[in-house]
Amino acid sequence: MAAKVCCGNTIKMLRNERDISLEMMVWDINNKFADELDKPLNKSMVSRWENNVNDPSLRQAIILTKYFNVSLDYLIGLTDKRTPAHLKNK
Repeated sequence: MAAKVCCGNTIKMLRNERDISLEMMVWDINNKFADELDKPLNKSMVSRWENNVNDPSLRQAIILTKYFNVSLDYLIGLTDKRTPAHLKNK
């Protein structure tokens, strides 16, 4: 059984900051990252993440970090800094 990373609240907060619906986020990620996804995301899957029922896989979490432009540590709650200092100047 995979360990829970509990990033649902962060995903929901980041989505709400962008003022986009769950449907729009799913559509956008599926289009922008189609070649990186094992299978397309769906609204039900992301809703379960946001409600802390399930967690994204590592691959899905990495795609979320790219989509929201945050670090993986931030997404899973290990830090409150969205982007590591060594990446800010790139």
